[in-house]
Amino acid sequence: MSSLENGMLVQHASLGVGKIVALEQKAVHVFFATSDARFATKLRLPMALPLLTPATSPNAWLSALSGFALDAKTGRYGRAGAWLSHADAVARFVESFPQGFADPKYVGAGKERGEPRASKWRRAHEMFVETLGNGEGERLLAAGDLGGLVERTLRIERHVRTLHRDTERTSLEEGLKDPAAAHAFFAALFELLATATPEQSRFEALAAAVATLVPGAAQESLWPIVTLLPFVARPDLHMLLRPRFACDVAQRLGLELAYDAVPNWSTYSALLGSAELLLEKLRPLGARDHVDVEAFMHVSTAKPPRPRAQPELVT
Repeated sequence: MSSLENGMLVQHASLGVGKIVALEQKAVHVFFATSDARFATKLRLPMALPLLTPATSPNAWLSALSGFALDAKTGRYGRAGAWLSHADAVARFVESFPQGFADPKYVGAGKERGEPRASKWRRAHEMFVETLGNGEGERLLAAGDLGGLVERTLRIERHVRTLHRDTERTSLEEGLKDPAAAHAFFAALFELLATATPEQSRFEALAAAVATLVPGAAQESLWPIVTLLPFVARPDLHMLLRPRFACDVAQRLGLELAYDAVPNWSTYSALLGSAELLLEKLRPLGARDHVDVEAFMHVSTAKPPRPRAQPELVT
């Protein structure tokens, strides 16, 4: 393979599929899909050329992967300095919950002060199912009972309000006072939730309805409003996106987010893909859905990273 380009996907004879993140005269830096390291692998040139071929199949995660920077001390290109390997992140989680997602401290039984994070989300999900699920929300909407819809929605939102940072809390109450805007919001919400998998057109319709619901709000502040109720209603399919937290977690855990401040399908679908990949990795610990993914993100990124050894040059 004589022609290498920055950003291209390559297949290494033994290391698998990777993405070229930097080219030098005598080395190429490749981040491999199976790597659990912060740094890209540095391969010597021209010795590595016979081992590299163009990747024969696409890899969406690698293609979108970005955020590499040169570390002056090591001469390597790596993810952000606060990056955690999956093994490090799991170790942090297990330090807090030795029995994983079945740990009594994680599951929790309290309903008031001290109720664990995941327990609050699961109770909110139960509230949604009890009050708006199984077609009840659609029935109320068809009957024109906006008051009933608003009251039940705000009760659910208040239950998890303390789980948001002050700057990322939802602000549904004022917007839902407008009957026309509230009707459009609930119609779009139930349309999105009616499908077996999230659909772009329905997500975009909900995002547009939220923009009308809270006109004049900063675009970034709309993300929690757009994604809160889908996440609460279907944590098996949907995921909450709070901008500052999501961007920090993506950087720390090496997840791809493709973030844009304006609510959009590309960012949301990237978030769902990253959440699903992380969920599969966490299933051996007992993770069931995106509630567990969300809780894991919080626990594992709560502390600064530990110092780690640097990799050796590979030929």
